[in-house]
Amino acid sequence: MRNTKSRNILMLVEGKKTEVKLFQKILSCFPEIQMNPENILVYNTNIWALNKSLMSVFGEEWYLAEDIELIEFLESLDDSIRGKKITDIFLVFDYERQDPLFDGKILEQMLRFFHNSTENGQLYLNYPMIESYKHLKKPFPDQEYLNRKCACGALLDYKSIVNQETSFMDVRRLEKEDLKQLVIHHLCKASYMINERDDISLENALQYCARIDYDEILQIQNQCATNTDGYVQVLCTCLFFVVEYNKKLLFDQI
Repeated sequence: MRNTKSRNILMLVEGKKTEVKLFQKILSCFPEIQMNPENILVYNTNIWALNKSLMSVFGEEWYLAEDIELIEFLESLDDSIRGKKITDIFLVFDYERQDPLFDGKILEQMLRFFHNSTENGQLYLNYPMIESYKHLKKPFPDQEYLNRKCACGALLDYKSIVNQETSFMDVRRLEKEDLKQLVIHHLCKASYMINERDDISLENALQYCARIDYDEILQIQNQCATNTDGYVQVLCTCLFFVVEYNKKLLFDQI
């Protein structure tokens, strides 16, 4: 990611505020990222509508094109974006396995196209949805989180489930140390999903940082969801933004 003193974020989200509030909290707690938490521009859409719009302009295989400029494309859809000096683009969407329009292949294609925040954007899929960021319990480490999942039949009730089980009801009350622990737990969970170390630790989180693979995470989630007792592993990948910007924000003591 580009390191400048004037970084401006464009976030593509599905008309919800949780994603923006979470990013604002991250930027407030980590001023080293040098992005103004009050200067986030939001474009409301969902992942299926975005895919449809891209197909209508660039064809069914738009994800193979090398000349798509996402900012120019979005400017043609929304005048409020025009003329903004955007340095970073984040697409933050829910896995939406319960959506009738769900298509795993589309998600694969989008992950491979949207893989750099300073180019056409970095896509973060949250499983089963953004509320997964807070699906943890104190005291830390929450070792049970490694096996925390949501049955496919309960996906529509996931928000209620989280609110009953979380120790973090309000994103605005998160402290910097809380955020660090959330990122560490989610990194370790991703590591655990690919059959690596089954402990929550700074060392394990750091090790996984070197091999974050969003496509691999998606493949595992798709496989889990299509099993006889289908479920989705609880995981919030947009938290990885912190270590993708600068690992030292978490691991300076190692």
